[in-house]
Amino acid sequence: MSFHKSAINKMADSLVRLVAIATCIVSSIAANTPTGVCLPPYSSINLCDRSWTLIFENDETGASITGTKEDLKQAVLRGAEIRVLMKDMMVEPSSMVTHTFSSGVDNINIRGDNICCEILSHVATAGFESVVDAHWRFFLPCTTGSVHVAQYYVESADFLSEETQRVRIAWYAKEIQHDLYNNRPLYAHFLDGGSTVGKKEDLIDAAREGKEIRALMTDRGYAFPFQVIAWSDSDGRVCGQSNKHLSQKYSGSDIVFNTQTPYMWFSSWSTTGRRDSSRWAVGGVTNRGRGSDYVSLKWFADPCWRHVFTHDGSGNQLRGSRESLVAAIKDGHRVRVVVDNRAMEASFLRVKNNHVSAYFLDELSTKGGRGFDQFDFTTDTYFKFTTAHTTGTFRQYGHFVRNTSTTVSPSLTKQKISWMIDVKPWETILKVNDKGVVMWGQKANVKNAILKSASIRMAIEFDTSSGTLYLGADNTKVATSATDEDSAAQSVRVMGDRPIGSYEFELSPVPFWVFLVVPTSGNVHLSGWQMGKHHRFFHRSVPATTVWFANL
Repeated sequence: MSFHKSAINKMADSLVRLVAIATCIVSSIAANTPTGVCLPPYSSINLCDRSWTLIFENDETGASITGTKEDLKQAVLRGAEIRVLMKDMMVEPSSMVTHTFSSGVDNINIRGDNICCEILSHVATAGFESVVDAHWRFFLPCTTGSVHVAQYYVESADFLSEETQRVRIAWYAKEIQHDLYNNRPLYAHFLDGGSTVGKKEDLIDAAREGKEIRALMTDRGYAFPFQVIAWSDSDGRVCGQSNKHLSQKYSGSDIVFNTQTPYMWFSSWSTTGRRDSSRWAVGGVTNRGRGSDYVSLKWFADPCWRHVFTHDGSGNQLRGSRESLVAAIKDGHRVRVVVDNRAMEASFLRVKNNHVSAYFLDELSTKGGRGFDQFDFTTDTYFKFTTAHTTGTFRQYGHFVRNTSTTVSPSLTKQKISWMIDVKPWETILKVNDKGVVMWGQKANVKNAILKSASIRMAIEFDTSSGTLYLGADNTKVATSATDEDSAAQSVRVMGDRPIGSYEFELSPVPFWVFLVVPTSGNVHLSGWQMGKHHRFFHRSVPATTVWFANL
């Protein structure tokens, strides 16, 4: 009987594959996709198991090597997540050595037939270290083959330099739509908040479930993720904060950084159509203006997140289990929390004595209350850094954008917190001990993953007192030389902290950033810089045991 069932199942699988192939061919013709580019239909691959797929590759002049710019444009319009792989590029300043560089993108602009995006989480490096005098090295790649580079000293308004490189660029996408030929968002509205697609209730459900949400301004061709999602129980409004955007300008077919008037643009977008903006010069200090207007918007939700644990303000289990959360983190999974009517993804995590501390660094202060401007930024905007703990402790810190050394009084409350993990497959690909010896896997696994523009995460253990640090790579690079087997990852969204008791941590009273460069060769390089002042606290390499994870 079991053999008979197996034979029937194999026949059924074959029929499904044949139908899938036929569907793909018909859909490709209908969608005018190029020969050889046949996207899988809904039934062929589990939505959350989809891999990073090469959509388009351009040479240094912008000419197509693989796919078309229209393929990439349609992926953006479907709400897909995008990564770029820039090949044989001068990644390091004043270097004669080229690298292949991989990163996610902070925002995307469609300009005519071309697509440009910003990469803002990158500090200049020299080999496997941050440069001694730390400075941001921002990239703005376009499908024309142009990559505009702008450099500013960290925690300073001082402009260093700019340049334009011509680079071969591969563009990868991870789809979030069940049907790859459908660009229907979860919800969309006119500039007056009137619904055009979907139900707002579905969007607020996705927000409450901690789903990752992205947005698209169709009339401007501007796509971006939200770092914070908030909602109102009284009237059902949903609002997202987008806080990673550096001022831009047009230059022919390209988009480049506006280095004449450089500013960071913080924006808050509501389902009423209201958009509030706060602009601050690079390095803070100078307010470049603020204001509100109304825009139409499409909202997309990534369904590949699930709940694993909810506890009360004392850390007592209400649903799920802390053990499941810890196990998922140790397998490399990302984490989001829902607390106090908002959802955010952790910038980094610590696990100590089977308790979790999560750090959130991408939120800006809002007015609050219940009025129409509830989600608008406060006039004197400040960064809201928070830490959430499985003990129920919730700490909040504030640092004014105009002067990050000026703080808002910190608070400590006990909160009900729900924890979510992404359910995309993460593979353990390498483990290196604090002597630099490979304990599991091969260094080539990391190099090959980077060359496929995979998402990379790491678990780093310096000592037992600080627990294990879990964080994503903001960017990764491999040397162009085929004989160099080592790779490096950089993480720049980490803040100095210290342990409190057996399970918790708190941010340093004197706030400082920690920029990490993590090579596969062993030691982790740490560079600490004071907030609000271009002042280095430390610059050193530290032995650590590192585990590498990849979402391919």
